[in-house]
Amino acid sequence: MEANIHSLYQKVSKGNLVISHEGAIDSDLISTFLAKVEDSLLQDGENAKRVRKIYNILVEALQNLYHHQEIPPKAFLDSMQIPGLGQYVFFVMTKENSGNYRVTCGNFVLKSKVKVLRDRMEQLNSLSQEELKELYKIILNNDEFSEKGGGGLGFIDMARKSGNKFGYEFINFDDKFNFFIFEVLVS
Repeated sequence: MEANIHSLYQKVSKGNLVISHEGAIDSDLISTFLAKVEDSLLQDGENAKRVRKIYNILVEALQNLYHHQEIPPKAFLDSMQIPGLGQYVFFVMTKENSGNYRVTCGNFVLKSKVKVLRDRMEQLNSLSQEELKELYKIILNNDEFSEKGGGGLGFIDMARKSGNKFGYEFINFDDKFNFFIFEVLVS
């Protein structure tokens, strides 16, 4: 299974790569990624409004990885030669021939959290832009926040700003963990 996750990272890293990362993630690394992507997009001639849109989606995607990462199973850490209680996520951003950008993230999630996460993905994919806007307001006004400080606002914000449905998959890893793949297309 370990090789499959690494192979998946390698597969989504193919194409017109803007940025990618595999391993631990922290706030300093997030800041570095965001600055690199912003510079790259501006150098490629993207207009400022589109750069802001992409940047905002990346902020949410990277913060989700950072705040919701689980320490992977020891067998995975050992197979990837990650020392101690290491962390593992991956993040890839590619530019497609159509000019759209694809952001793909992967991290371990506890199986006990999969149903809630899957239900949230399904819910968001079923809503219109207006319904997403209303849901965002409801969560803000009702102070519906999780123990990690979010109320799913990051996903809602990404859905609103991207204007596209999410791709996602839960890959069975062991009896305790799944590996969650999240993908958003930014047009």
